[in-house]
Amino acid sequence: MERKSLKKENDLDKILNSTREYYRAYSDEYVKFYDNWLRKEGSFSDSEYKMGYDQVAKILTGLVSDEQLIIDIGCGVGIWSILMAKSGSHVIGLDHALEALLKHKKRSKDANVESKISRILGDGFYTPFRNGIFDGATLNWVLAHIPIKKSRKFMKEVKRIMKRNASLMISDSYWRGQKGGKEQKQLRKTNKGTFEVYKYYYTIEELQNLLEVTFGEVVQIDTTPYEILCVARKYKN
Repeated sequence: MERKSLKKENDLDKILNSTREYYRAYSDEYVKFYDNWLRKEGSFSDSEYKMGYDQVAKILTGLVSDEQLIIDIGCGVGIWSILMAKSGSHVIGLDHALEALLKHKKRSKDANVESKISRILGDGFYTPFRNGIFDGATLNWVLAHIPIKKSRKFMKEVKRIMKRNASLMISDSYWRGQKGGKEQKQLRKTNKGTFEVYKYYYTIEELQNLLEVTFGEVVQIDTTPYEILCVARKYKN
């Protein structure tokens, strides 16, 4: 994967469109990726890499409870939606990629939790929900693909649809001095072509400040060798 610093703002829309196309094109591979996590194979034969995903699973299952309504924003092929449904919650998965949602549906059926999961093709900036209906939300490996200059707008929409005291779980890569800089485009190859993917790497302090300004109280924020893991609680209407 080649990394380049993002310098020309007028290229941003093009890169964001390419990012969306990448996730549509790569949905088959993400099924294999998460299967590898469950099997401890591929990238997940590295115990430090696997640790981050294991921690996400542990935190999510500890946060959700029976009959809660949770939104999984950027749900992809459904690994986290299924995990929360198995823990008793009702889950709505929202994603821009139809290809991923179709795989999400198949995996939900195979896991026998389809009755507890719904899916919506949509945009996290403009969700089709009324104010304050969700007990919780997840943003797993999503926020880093939101342009930093639009992150407050995005988070305010997440806050709008959450109940008071609702919990939000965020997991993502974080800034560790990666080549290409904190805001970059990555050239990712697939069997359907090469795509430019937008990525912003938050520091712990940046993520905490963003959430305190736009959402609520940060109750947990930790890092693993590769990921930042954060739980926040909405404390204002």
